[in-house]
Amino acid sequence: METQFQKWKKQYGDLHTIWFGDMPIVTLHDAPTILETFLKDGETYAGRPYFKWDDIIRNGRNGVIFTEGERWRENRRFALHVFRNFGLGKNLMQERVLVEVTSLITDIKDEILGGKNEVSVQNAIDLAVGSIINSLTLGYRYGKEKREEFEKVKKFAQYMIAQVGKPVYRVMDNGPEFYKNFPICNSYYKNFTTEVEKVKNYFLDHIKEHRKVIDFESEEEPTDFVEAFLRHQYKQKAEGITDNNFDDDQLYATILDLWIAGQETTSNTLAWMCVYLFQYPQVQQKLHHELDKVIGSDRIITLDDKNSLNYVNAVVAETQRFCNMIPINVFHRVTKDTKIHGYQIPTDTTITHQVSSVLMDERYFPEPEKFKPERFLDKNGKFFQPPELMPFGIGKRACLGEGLARLELYLFAANMANHFKLDYPSEMTDFGKRLIGGTIVPAPFLCKIQNRF
Repeated sequence: METQFQKWKKQYGDLHTIWFGDMPIVTLHDAPTILETFLKDGETYAGRPYFKWDDIIRNGRNGVIFTEGERWRENRRFALHVFRNFGLGKNLMQERVLVEVTSLITDIKDEILGGKNEVSVQNAIDLAVGSIINSLTLGYRYGKEKREEFEKVKKFAQYMIAQVGKPVYRVMDNGPEFYKNFPICNSYYKNFTTEVEKVKNYFLDHIKEHRKVIDFESEEEPTDFVEAFLRHQYKQKAEGITDNNFDDDQLYATILDLWIAGQETTSNTLAWMCVYLFQYPQVQQKLHHELDKVIGSDRIITLDDKNSLNYVNAVVAETQRFCNMIPINVFHRVTKDTKIHGYQIPTDTTITHQVSSVLMDERYFPEPEKFKPERFLDKNGKFFQPPELMPFGIGKRACLGEGLARLELYLFAANMANHFKLDYPSEMTDFGKRLIGGTIVPAPFLCKIQNRF
């Protein structure tokens, strides 16, 4: 799939239409056009096309990824406000992340002490990142004692993401209720709706539990997103505000969106980074050299160190570029008639910026098929980030969790690299293989791991 997009780009140029079933999608593949349209004229490209699966998955047009207009604007603003109150951009959020970083390091060290030669660093990262998003949304971390619960929710999230890349899902997008009457589609519909029901019940039960224990008359600060949302909902009702932009369906769908987006992309990026550190030992060596020079001990690395760790930042940036894990970006809807390079694009056209093409484009990243963190260092060895590096998307619909994801990627990458030396596992079957679904993940792997201190 991902190689096909590259072939089409070579054949048809930077602006062309691809068809998903009977749906035409205009795709943009060059950075200047993407910046000119999605960034500088963001409002025109801020709509979302409507897919009928959402009636089943999100109880209608709910959440923050696939909504548009006032409902999307109000809820995005609200979510950003809540996360800022939880300390995003301040030391408070760093402390939340570092709880999981130190827990991951301790757990891996315990496994090494217990005589394990090979460890699933992938599973450890998954649990740690899942704990962060869960503590922000539902108010508690997983840790080892709740691993079973985490695995269950992670399975939901992975299942939902994997479906998006399946042909049968795409074919049925225009009307699942209609297509369920046909063979193959019928069994798919049954399996899919059964899984969705499990997801709904899980999150709606948590919402019910929250509602039972919150004292709505108190002025206490909320400790998680669900509490913040329910307090806001209660306040609106008390003030006689009747708009339904903050109903329970919206809350359920928002938690689902935050969980799926907040878990998968960050943990998979860190897993890919581990894969590349085996595959490019000279990069791991340079990383350790910088950490020994700048940090020089096993102390926890924080944001205060970030400006001194140029190579760490470059490795994170190059991992995001090279793993290129989103085969096709979420679709946008043009909200008014517009023109791109003289082509008329009518209102309601479905369009997307094909970031995967940009990240592998030699015009912006020479020798794109090589893993070279140095491409993000200037002549003085200082880290810089060019506008063409856009793994979180761009414009009005850029990833809501970008600030948190950047914080997590830096703190996990720096601290894991400082504490451990990673090496290939003894079983190399499928190692580094790209498994394509809604995102591109590395095939499950173990690794040999050594303490550096």
